[in-house]
Amino acid sequence: MLSSIEKKKSRQEKILLSLDKLVFASREHLQLLHGLGTDRNAVKVLNRMKDFLHIKMHNGKYVYYLNTTGRDLIGSDKEVKWTLAVDHHLLRNDMYLYFNRPQDWRIEQKITFKYQSGLTYKETSIIPDATFTHHKVFHFLEVDRTQSMSENKKKIKQYELLAPAIEKQYKHKPVLVFYTITESRREILNQYCTDVGLLCMVFTKEDLR
Repeated sequence: MLSSIEKKKSRQEKILLSLDKLVFASREHLQLLHGLGTDRNAVKVLNRMKDFLHIKMHNGKYVYYLNTTGRDLIGSDKEVKWTLAVDHHLLRNDMYLYFNRPQDWRIEQKITFKYQSGLTYKETSIIPDATFTHHKVFHFLEVDRTQSMSENKKKIKQYELLAPAIEKQYKHKPVLVFYTITESRREILNQYCTDVGLLCMVFTKEDLR
């Protein structure tokens, strides 16, 4: 059996690995991911890890990310600096939890593919906020917080071009997931996807309450 010290060390390393994967995480995210119990206990556990973490108050919530010592402990070479895009990261984490922590969750990885244009093939690329499989189906996540709808429409067009390549190679249609901030934006995004025949799911914070 593991001693209490070994259990504590194991839990800390798991938390550090989660932060390496997610980049930034709120106390609530880490609390759910690692079963840290009450709010008070979660804060206590994470404060004991302050030698390995940057801890910042952001919009009334504690946000955590790895410092150099934390990265060295788990062998990560991913240097992280505070960014104005932290809210984007936190929203993405909501979807990571909603889809039950996909093992193949990949953040902002470039996908380059060819599509047919007339009699020739052209090459293009897209960078989803996250890529993962759910029930053996490819899903692509886009977090829609401050993006203009014209930009969202361009992205949907890109996924429309990508879908046939996925379907040809993997024998299923991919799903485009949007996580947005208002009901009106949900309706517009749903309509854009319907117009081009894309399978899509559009969530807001209300769906996760």
